[in-house]
Amino acid sequence: MKERLPAPDALRGLIMVLMALDHASLLLARVHPFEMWNQPLPAYGSASWFFTRWLTHLCAPGFFLLMGAGMALLEASRRGKGWSAWQVRRFFLLRGALLAAISYAFEVTPMALLQPAGQQGMPLSPIVLGVLVTLGLSMMLAGALSGLATGAWLALGAAAVLLPNAVLPRIGAEAAQATWALLLISPGQNALVASGYPLLPWFGICALGVGFGRLLRRDPQRALAACLPAGAALVSLFAVVRAGGGFGNLRLAEGSGWMAWLTVVKYPPSLAFASLMLGLDLLLLWALDRLRNRARGFTDVLIVYGQAPLFFYIAHFYLYGAVSMAVFRNQAAPQWLLYPLWLAGVAALYLPCRRFRDFKRKQPESSLWRML
Repeated sequence: MKERLPAPDALRGLIMVLMALDHASLLLARVHPFEMWNQPLPAYGSASWFFTRWLTHLCAPGFFLLMGAGMALLEASRRGKGWSAWQVRRFFLLRGALLAAISYAFEVTPMALLQPAGQQGMPLSPIVLGVLVTLGLSMMLAGALSGLATGAWLALGAAAVLLPNAVLPRIGAEAAQATWALLLISPGQNALVASGYPLLPWFGICALGVGFGRLLRRDPQRALAACLPAGAALVSLFAVVRAGGGFGNLRLAEGSGWMAWLTVVKYPPSLAFASLMLGLDLLLLWALDRLRNRARGFTDVLIVYGQAPLFFYIAHFYLYGAVSMAVFRNQAAPQWLLYPLWLAGVAALYLPCRRFRDFKRKQPESSLWRML
């Protein structure tokens, strides 16, 4: 079984590019809404601002799903080359810890140092669950549970995604700020924890990815073909949950119209959010697999970003941050300029990503460089 498949790497590259739009909006245009379960949902003044944010919701679920799938494929590849089960688990434990350490070194600490002391929203808490930290913790946990059967992974993933939807409405906003809740199911902040990505629901998406990856390694073409009906079923589930207006929404639509109906809770991922975005991710995966032979140049470019995701993730933050400071002096860029600057930043990182990808490939399979 090959360790990598083109379509998952192309999807990873596509969502990296979309993620860059979200962060360019934050760093350049100073616009970044948050869809919190215990706060009013954002209202958008125009369809362009709505889609600038909404399209990037594909990213975080896609990261966790593809990481889980990649873990299953890598495990099969390494075991086929003679690695023991312990060696595979150790690799995932080290790689997960490295992701968390990189987050603190390149995200959390610089943010804390650059912002004025006491600024509201600044992650002063010692434990910060950002996306990289929770990706790392999810990898470590999934590595420790790697002996589970495929069906168990899918069941565990579904249960973990559903848990906040069942628990948070019962315990209320005040109890949800307890340390255990911030670590496991609820975003928020106290003196110990600043939680944007609580572990359980996002690990649940990773677990679904491991189950999907097991299916991929058994029969790649059958699993990729199944992404079409599976994605359509999840989008249909979203429509049912949203129309029902109860369990799985965490917040009802605020206002009328299609933008209000499609604005769903991401923090933590509501069932409506998870089913819609995972469904669209699977549909995109199916489409990219079909496009492989028809638009190879396009998918090959995406694959480069998808095979150097951590390098791109760190580099794009600093690139857009530098442009913000040097060109706009930390003032908001106009919306019309946001999109060309976003694309220019993505294009500027293509060759560095390709060189870093090629450098990693030359390293031994046990090298720490292969973990980046």
